[in-house]
This record gives sequence, C-alpha cells and structure tokens, in this order.
Amino acid sequence: MASYSSLGIGAGVDLQSMLTKIMDAERIPLNMLESKITTTETKLSAWGTLKSKLSTLETSSTTLSFESSLQRRSATAADTSIVSASASYNAAVGSYGIEVTQLASAQKSFTNEYAAGTTFGQGDLNFTIAGQAKSISLTGQSSYTLEEVANQINENKIGVTATVITTASGTQRMVLSGDDTGASNAFSLDSTMTASGGQSSLGSFDTSTVGLARTDAQNALMKIDGIDVSSSTNSFSSSITGLTINATKVGSTTLTVATNKDSIVSSVQSFVDAFNAVVDDIKGNSTYDATTKVGGAFSGDSAARGILSSLNEARTTEPAGVADSSFKTLSDLGISIQSNGKLSLDSTALQEALSENSGDVIKTLNAYGNAFGDVLADFQGSDGIVSNRVNGLTSASAKFADDKEAMELRLELIEKRYRAQFTALDTLVSSMSTTSSYLTQTFAALSSSSS
Repeated sequence: MASYSSLGIGAGVDLQSMLTKIMDAERIPLNMLESKITTTETKLSAWGTLKSKLSTLETSSTTLSFESSLQRRSATAADTSIVSASASYNAAVGSYGIEVTQLASAQKSFTNEYAAGTTFGQGDLNFTIAGQAKSISLTGQSSYTLEEVANQINENKIGVTATVITTASGTQRMVLSGDDTGASNAFSLDSTMTASGGQSSLGSFDTSTVGLARTDAQNALMKIDGIDVSSSTNSFSSSITGLTINATKVGSTTLTVATNKDSIVSSVQSFVDAFNAVVDDIKGNSTYDATTKVGGAFSGDSAARGILSSLNEARTTEPAGVADSSFKTLSDLGISIQSNGKLSLDSTALQEALSENSGDVIKTLNAYGNAFGDVLADFQGSDGIVSNRVNGLTSASAKFADDKEAMELRLELIEKRYRAQFTALDTLVSSMSTTSSYLTQTFAALSSSSS
C-alpha cells in the first residue's frame, strides 16, 4: 500500500492523522485475513510434519508385516578364521559341520626366463581361456620387448593379466594371471612370436623351475556335514538355501544358524518409537493456552483426533492372522499402552516370547503390521484423511492469498480517493483563508480612509 504524505498544511487541520485513522479502520478486514493466512500456514506445516511421521510409522509397520524383513537369521562360525557366513530369512535354523579342504584359486603361470634385451618378432598370441579362444595379433611394429607384449595383453582385457618381472641380472619372465578363480577358468597360450637369440617360444610355460609361485585354476572344496560341495569361488551360496558361506582357509569348524532375536526386538522398538512420535505430535499440537487463548494447530481438529482413534482401534482389534498363533495381542509380546496414550516395549518379555515360539511371535507381528499398514495407507491415500486435510488447507491458503491481493488493491484505491478528497479540501480551505485575509485587509483599509 502507498505511504501517506503530509496533508492539512493549507487548511491548518491535521488531515494526515485523520487519513491514517480512516485507513487503519479500512485495514481491519485485511488484518483479519492476514491472521487467517498465518493460522492456515501453521496448520499446513503441522500437517506436513504429521504426514512425515505417519510415513515413518507406515515404514516400520511394513517391516513387521513381512516375514522376509522381520525373520532374520544369524550365521556364526565357531572358528571365524576358517569361514564366515550370512543367512537370509529362509535359511533353516540348525548347526552344520564345515570342513574346508581346498580354496579356490586362479591360474598363475610363468614364461621361461629370457636374456636381457630379448625381443620377439611379429606374430599372434593365441589364448584359450575358460574354453574360449581369444587371439591378439601383434603386427604394428617389427619387434616387441617382453614389456610391450605384456602391455598388449593387458590392453585387450581378455581375462588374463600380464606382469613382467626383471631379475637383478637383467633377465626377465612374464607372469600371466587369470582374472577369475575356478577350474573352468584355466587358460593356455600358443604363440607364433619367436624370441631373438633362438630362445624358447613365448607360449611355453615354465613348469620345472623350483620356487616359482605357480598355481592351478581350481575350485574351492568343502564338506558340509560330510557332503562334498564345490564352488568356482571361495563363496558357497547355493549349497544350503538362504545361506552364504565364505571360505578363508583350509580347516574344520562348526556353523550355527539361529533366529536373530535382537533384530526382531530392534524392528519392534522402531515401530513403538514411530507410533509414539505420531501420538506426541498430535497431542502436542492439540493443546490450548488459556493465558494467550491460542490453540495448537490441531486444536479442535476432528481429523487429527480421528487418526489417533483409528490407530488405537488397529492396536486393540485382533487381526485375522493371529487366529492360529499362541500370541493374540500386542501386550502378549510385551507391547503395552501407557496412560499417556503411548506404547512401551518390554524387550525382555519379547525375547522370552521369541524363545518360547519364535514362529508364532513373527506370525502375530506380521498380522498387526499388516493391520497398521492398511490403516496408514488409507490415511495417506489420494482420498485419505491426511491428503484431504492438506489439500483443503492448501486450497484455502491459495484463496486467502488471492483475497489479500484483491483487498490490498481495493485499499490502494480507497486511499487515493480519500487523498484526492482531502487534498481538494485542503486547497479549498487554503483558498478561502486567503480570500478571508484579503477581505479583512480591504475592509480595514476602507475604514481608515473614511475616518
């Protein structure tokens, strides 16, 4: 809105003050509208926060509802230097005797030793790797050093890596290492490149020199409860359903698969915390301050109260999924309601229930997780309580903003009209004052001349 300029100089009357008071009165509806805008934005922000907390509760409910995410397993080796393991929810609980008899390895072969300065003529390197033929043709220059041959092998990325080792006396060997472990990944080399000085072919591997760290491509071998199993790597993931065993060294140990009770307790605690966060948020925003006479964002809001009511109904209603479980209610699992409306978890009671019958505990948690998940999905669906409330407040906020803009424009026009009227009044009064002064002076002059 435009600012007021000084009025009333000509009239000798404080027209500026009068205009200010008139416009203050005209602004009362705008002030009320701005108060509505502030209140609506506060409510919209509060509903946004609540929506986020409901989403967190829905996520934790989903965790409870799926056996795969709730029923976790732990796999522990008596000697972790021999094997380590991880288990998914469908791994059978039990104990297994493990004997690692051989670790997987990739092939490592050495060429014969070549004199310093040896070069190789043009030709082909013909590899067979994992049963597949792969050739490299070296014809770009008249001859190649052993280092240059190794570089060509590495640049072609055929599944074998080449390294050249130079001895103290200057002689050289090329070390060829397979990229992958397992017997099926063995390789061989046949070369048409001839070495200078009549030395042995590049394709001949040294199999006789003592001390070279040659290795064959071989599978890892293990016995599980006396049954032979094999893997091309040191990881066994298909031998036992839901269990991955990683071999580290040869030896024997025991592997135990058990229900991960701590993981289940942690998931339930996350649910309880998320539930309580929703309760705190709704109750905290539903208070009324008698001193300031200002209510919270949810004060008097039936939608917010309806959310708490629906959540408590889901908590107290036995879902169909618990029909054949020995645990019917959440309180049977140590999840109880407090006087303040929040949940509390007795982790010891839950651990005891898991020890008694973990299958039934998981069945009950799955059922209640589904029940809460359905309610929360309804809340936040396109036609749910939360969406309707947020959409309604968003529409109201947009309308109030439009009304404010229109009202401010109207006030500008009103001010212009009053200012024009006051300016005209100021001019008229000033003119009349000038005329009055002139007449007074004229009459006074006439009176003096007649006497």
